[in-house]
Amino acid sequence: MADISGRWIFSEEFDCGTDNGFADIEQHGNHLSACFEYEECIDDEEPFTIRQHYTGTIDDTHITLVGQRVTDTNNIPFEAYNPDTLEGTYTSEGKIVGHSYDSANICGVFILTRP
Repeated sequence: MADISGRWIFSEEFDCGTDNGFADIEQHGNHLSACFEYEECIDDEEPFTIRQHYTGTIDDTHITLVGQRVTDTNNIPFEAYNPDTLEGTYTSEGKIVGHSYDSANICGVFILTRP
């Protein structure tokens, strides 16, 4: 099983915009916890920065992260944001690539790379 602990650069494209930032992932066996901090740019809106906290699993090279809570950069709950589910694959090139979705059926494609 791959060790994906540490800092990652995060980028995502979705139906109406992009996300760019970083992710810190902790791995204990096949259990994962992660905090992503990124700027979200939605078409025709002001960009904003959030933190999304996840729990998940890794099974061989398949990774699933489920958003548990979303805050602003001061850790104040960001109630208007739907947490995401990320499903991806740890590639032979050492990247994590996959897709995301939320409860409003907003879907995206993401990549995580090492700095």
